[in-house]
Amino acid sequence: MDKKLAVVSEVADKTFDFVILSGCVLAARLSENPNVTVALLEAGKANFDDPAIAKVDGWMELMFKPDNDWVFRTTPQSKAVNNVTTPDGKPTDSFYWSRGKGLGGSTTINFLLWTRPQREEIEASKRAETFHPPEAVSDSEAFKALYKTESVGQTGPIPVSFARTTSGIESVLQETQTLKAHGIQVNSDPISGTWRNTSIIDPQTQTRSHAARHDYLGLSVPRVDRPNLKVLTDAYVRRVLTKKDGGEVVATGVEFEHKGQIHNVHAAKEVILSASTVKSPHILELSGIGDPAVLEPLGIPVKIDLPSVGANVQDHLIVSAYVFEMALGHDFVTSDTIKLPEIQRKLRDLYGDASGPLAVALTGPTFLPLQVFSDRADDIIAAQERKLAAVADTLAPGMKEQYDLQLEMLKNPSVPDLEILVFPFSIPPNDSGKPFVGILPSIGHPFSRGSIHASSSDPSVQPTIEPNYFSEDIDLEILVDSIKFLRKVTNTSPWKDFAEKEVVPGVDVSSDEQIREYVKQNLSTTWHACGSCSMLPREKGGVVDSKLKVYGTRNLRVADLSILPLVPSVHTQATTYGIAEQAADIIKADHGF
Repeated sequence: MDKKLAVVSEVADKTFDFVILSGCVLAARLSENPNVTVALLEAGKANFDDPAIAKVDGWMELMFKPDNDWVFRTTPQSKAVNNVTTPDGKPTDSFYWSRGKGLGGSTTINFLLWTRPQREEIEASKRAETFHPPEAVSDSEAFKALYKTESVGQTGPIPVSFARTTSGIESVLQETQTLKAHGIQVNSDPISGTWRNTSIIDPQTQTRSHAARHDYLGLSVPRVDRPNLKVLTDAYVRRVLTKKDGGEVVATGVEFEHKGQIHNVHAAKEVILSASTVKSPHILELSGIGDPAVLEPLGIPVKIDLPSVGANVQDHLIVSAYVFEMALGHDFVTSDTIKLPEIQRKLRDLYGDASGPLAVALTGPTFLPLQVFSDRADDIIAAQERKLAAVADTLAPGMKEQYDLQLEMLKNPSVPDLEILVFPFSIPPNDSGKPFVGILPSIGHPFSRGSIHASSSDPSVQPTIEPNYFSEDIDLEILVDSIKFLRKVTNTSPWKDFAEKEVVPGVDVSSDEQIREYVKQNLSTTWHACGSCSMLPREKGGVVDSKLKVYGTRNLRVADLSILPLVPSVHTQATTYGIAEQAADIIKADHGF
């Protein structure tokens, strides 16, 4: 497959209609028209033949691996500690923000979950997916009740399915009386409730689906064979080249580094950034588009005064260590037990000669409104309302409107504010052979806001990522109440009959203050950051308009998760594909093809 990729001489100093940074979906969609030329630049490698990417649980091997992961780091946080999801599993106050590096981006290293947002949050496109119904194995009959044919995509490039191998622990929590005893129903709402998610697993091969592997660029329909599409890897974009034309800035191309040499590629129509919430604002600032207070001290000439670039960053925080040792004798499948011969034998007996490796995947999310899991929901909301009213005159443009919308969703008992994830993995791996599982709560709509800014005029220097975790107390209080709620749930039968013991935090952590401190010391990102190039009115903190064009430019767009001004409560993969699909439609319409 590598031989179908471009060499630098086919891109450097050449002119293409569209020059795209890291966006496989957009490159594939725009190059469907044979009269349109497209150059796709990817800073990482192709990684087509990397066996770990294909594996359902291969993300455990790829995180923190420089060929596959950008391994971004945040500034040290004063109110939060990254624990467990670090290279050595030890705590640090500087959070690791893993992002996929290579064709396909983070779709090659994420946890595979395919969840769409609540209708009140955002409408995401279904065109990216082809849903594969369950086959007649295991509990597939139960799965058939969990989806409607008209609600799933049927013709998209990405195969989506229910994971074949589940841990079995999800059903103890979800399908018995454990959660029902606390008023939570199975699949009771489009999002709110407890249910089984789909994943980007190709059921024919039991391997990961991702943007570079399937019908966008990849192996089944090799789009890289198109004569009008050139895909160049190891092409690190340094900045967007621009010129002034009247009152507008026009993107004329991109400067990139390839194997130590600096090159330019020219754009006849547009330059499009799909480089992630971290890199898209970084590249804009390196190109002179951003806040003069950031750019001028770095010696970067200001082309467009746009202070909102890199602002409004939000991220899902998850408590990374609420862990149980489950009782033996129930054939629970976790990353600790799946390699045991007796578990392998039973799984092979169950699935017969089904193709592909046996690997466990995440399948059991629960999404809950504040009113369900917190006994002090009204007090939490009232306290935040009072705080915001007191500082309303000092908020950045557009922030009051955002916070008002978040409060409206927080008050709505149909909109989830928390995810509880059954996490049957040990990070780092545990070789005891005992089944361990995390029951991990993650905040859905954080009020804390951060920023991502260039820290140097040298493009090779990582940007400064300041998430400001827990700068708003409400985020911490929601997670404290989530642990208190989970304590009630896990002391309910049948869960307590299947769990040997609570490993961490343990019974000694019981008071509100002890729980609060434990939460602060045991956190992880869920790698869902957004907002750094928000799609809002310019005067309200926007970076791009409703057609994804950067304000003040004629032909420079951003099309990735950075454009979302509010993070949805769900896992963001399906939303990101939806953004790319809709961006392609917008661009095609603007250019009449």
